Amino acid sequence: MTTKTLGASALALGMLAGAAGPALAIDLSFALHTSPPGPEFEAVDRFVELVEERSGGEIEVRTYPAAVLGGERDNLEQLTVNEVQMTLFGDLLANVVVPEYAPTVVPFIFPGPQEVFDYWASPVGDEAKARIREKVGVDLVAFFRRGDRQLTAKKAITTPDDIKGLKMRVPEIASWVKVWSQIGAAPTPVAWPETFGALQLGVVEGQENPCFNINQAKLYEVQSHLMTTAHVPAVWHWSISTAFLDSLTPELREAVVSSVMDAASYGDEVTEQQIDQTCNALIEEHGMERVEVDRAAFAAAARPAIDELSQAWAPGVLDAVSKYLE
Repeated sequence: MTTKTLGASALALGMLAGAAGPALAIDLSFALHTSPPGPEFEAVDRFVELVEERSGGEIEVRTYPAAVLGGERDNLEQLTVNEVQMTLFGDLLANVVVPEYAPTVVPFIFPGPQEVFDYWASPVGDEAKARIREKVGVDLVAFFRRGDRQLTAKKAITTPDDIKGLKMRVPEIASWVKVWSQIGAAPTPVAWPETFGALQLGVVEGQENPCFNINQAKLYEVQSHLMTTAHVPAVWHWSISTAFLDSLTPELREAVVSSVMDAASYGDEVTEQQIDQTCNALIEEHGMERVEVDRAAFAAAARPAIDELSQAWAPGVLDAVSKYLE
């Protein structure tokens, strides 16, 4: 990654320096809970180039990768108080802040990323973004694909019967705990930075993530089988502190938002090109075994939990996704 990266101890110093006088650039701190390499870092690099050019150097981006500022929940708290100005959320933001608008990250509903993009571009998606801004002061401004989330374990799992009782790491997302419990696993929320150690020590026996994350974290060292569940077509959520955006002039705000939109489009292209390559590398280079699953059987097993979750969705949400549940 080519952008400026700082340790956690430098964050406060950078903010103080940014406030020292009008001659200094506006400091934009960008937190990432994942570690390079990966398409998200290429997309962030593109954003940095664009925003610094379009702002005429008035905005300077400092990146904090590899969860140096904490996991996604930490980054959410930091955005809310404008301690950090931007981040890329995975699947946590909507599920934590507006679960009534968050079917896109419920396992075994959406067939692909385009359908997720369509949901967020719809009127109900606009309502969800407005509620996020209102509740926590975060503007959700763009999306790009992250790759389907796949299941990994130390054994082959082809049907729901094979997953019974499996201690499975999941993010701290209530709907995921409910769905995987319904299927038969024993889901255990673990923060992403702690996942490798939890698998290594046997605290959990399996996990699920896109191939990029599995590769970044070297989970192939502690997991032997890659199951093609494709249970969530994961996307990155480009998120900006509302307080930060509102503090900018209209010209600088446009520079930031337009740079995000263009960087997201670039990231989507890069990800699409690299998904198969990365998944194949887990098999061919790192020795994982690919296991084709009966996805329809998993979706059927998950359906009672999905139906229960849908009862708490906001008006219009079920209508927006009902065609995927037939």
